[in-house]
Amino acid sequence: MPSDRKPLVLTTGGAGFVGSHTIVELLNAGYDTVILDNFCNASRGCIPNLEKVCGQKLKVRDINLLDKDALTALFKEFKFDYVIHFAALKAVGESVAIPLSYYQNNV
Repeated sequence: MPSDRKPLVLTTGGAGFVGSHTIVELLNAGYDTVILDNFCNASRGCIPNLEKVCGQKLKVRDINLLDKDALTALFKEFKFDYVIHFAALKAVGESVAIPLSYYQNNV
């Protein structure tokens, strides 16, 4: 028997510029989404605007990708069909000053 469940996509960095636009397109294409972002490169204030554009309440989790316990809990909470990974630190000058942080974060 076919499932009526929409495919579920986890989008890391989903509150950023590229991620938020991807969320809109995924929802328009019939996917369900969960946004994972720690908001170090994005504003929490973008979420209400994104919800307005999408016409629905979004599932958002404020999680650092390096937090293994939080990620484990997230994957227990949701059964993801796909993951799109946009989360990254992106400042060139800072990456030279603290390269290990960039290596650890930008998996």
